[in-house]
Amino acid sequence: MIKKTLKTLKRAPVRAFAVLLFAAVISMIICALQASNEAELRNYEEVWQSVPITVTVTDPKGVNDGKLLIDSWVLDLFERDEPIKIYDASNYENYDDPWDFFITEVPVELSLSEYVKDVQIFAYLPISTINGKNYTGASGTTMLRGITSIPCDKQLLPEYGCEITWYEGYDENIFSGDELLCIVPEGMVENYDKSGEVDLYLTGKSGKPVFRTDENGEYVMKDGHYIADFPTTEYNCTLKIVGTYTEGDGKSIYCPSDIIKQVYDELEEIIIVRSLSATLKDNRRLDEFREKMSVCFLEPKPDGKKTSWNAKIDTGLATKYTEKSYTYALDINDNNLFDLSAILEDSIKFNRTVTVFVVILSVISGFLVGFLMVRRRKRDIMLMRMVGESNARVYAGFALEQMICIILGIVIGGAYYKWNPINNLAIFAVAYFIALSLALAIFMSKKLIKNIKEDE
Repeated sequence: MIKKTLKTLKRAPVRAFAVLLFAAVISMIICALQASNEAELRNYEEVWQSVPITVTVTDPKGVNDGKLLIDSWVLDLFERDEPIKIYDASNYENYDDPWDFFITEVPVELSLSEYVKDVQIFAYLPISTINGKNYTGASGTTMLRGITSIPCDKQLLPEYGCEITWYEGYDENIFSGDELLCIVPEGMVENYDKSGEVDLYLTGKSGKPVFRTDENGEYVMKDGHYIADFPTTEYNCTLKIVGTYTEGDGKSIYCPSDIIKQVYDELEEIIIVRSLSATLKDNRRLDEFREKMSVCFLEPKPDGKKTSWNAKIDTGLATKYTEKSYTYALDINDNNLFDLSAILEDSIKFNRTVTVFVVILSVISGFLVGFLMVRRRKRDIMLMRMVGESNARVYAGFALEQMICIILGIVIGGAYYKWNPINNLAIFAVAYFIALSLALAIFMSKKLIKNIKEDE
């Protein structure tokens, strides 16, 4: 039967080519739309992975002008893998023995380091002397400012009139390292730069208390609390000058944030950070991150107010201590991500709608083409029936002839896209076959004599 069918196709090549071309065009359109859908989905996934979401510690109004006092435990939340224990201290004063509080209360263990990367900080300390010269005076104390990158301190940004001149071989990447390097004000470079270096002397108050004792060695108490002093500490460090800057306060010396951390450690002080931000590692975990950070961060609002927050913080690095202050706000900059996602989602929905429409259209057109092919072949079918061919053989021969053209058209039309999606192409082929079968069934259900009269 296949040989006979192929001979029939050779006798009517134009008709066979028309069916094949129809199937090829429909297949190409279906596959092209699917490829467009898949590309949009890839773009959607890429946007969710590549568009950075920055999180910034602010005050309740969402403001951080570099003057915010951010406690060290907040920095630990972002940088340390070990969780910090946060106790609800609202009932702390009701305990006769404060340590009973930590025995009975169950803390929330929290660490944000698994969610964030590229932590950016800005912290500073006053400098007592530079190269042996006192720089504390009426005009303001000179500061050693530690930053992770230039945007950490807006005074260094070009839009604020600042211009940085780097010495050969150095650039802004120095701030992401831990080398003893710095940049100094252009107007002060002659005072600072004697040998290409600045020798800094800094002092502070140790964060480790020394409790007072009397002549008998007993701890001195006042109002039920032990009296503690915080001894003065001092530290010297030498930084190599690798650039100068204009504008700003004209006095500060900028170094990598790792250096300022080291200075705080040497002075035995608890670091106070002025600005703190980071980037989410995985944007897909944004909702999970929001839930975690809600333990100790507010949502920034224009009318936000300082909120009383009684909590005890245990970093695991020091004795448990009480924090009685307002909670910080955390500004999550996800607007760009959701704006782009909304555009891509609309595009994906549109493409899917068009795909459904084309598939339905292909089904309808397949039905019509199949029906028309039967009508054009009425004489051939009648002749086959007149010479004694059974309805089953007539149906099988005609259906095989058409399906060869359709399948070959699908193979050719969808080859470039590797016949993806095969399910939609199969739907089109089945629809054409059903239309063809229905048309043949209608035609052959009539008696042969009636068909001949209708044809005349």
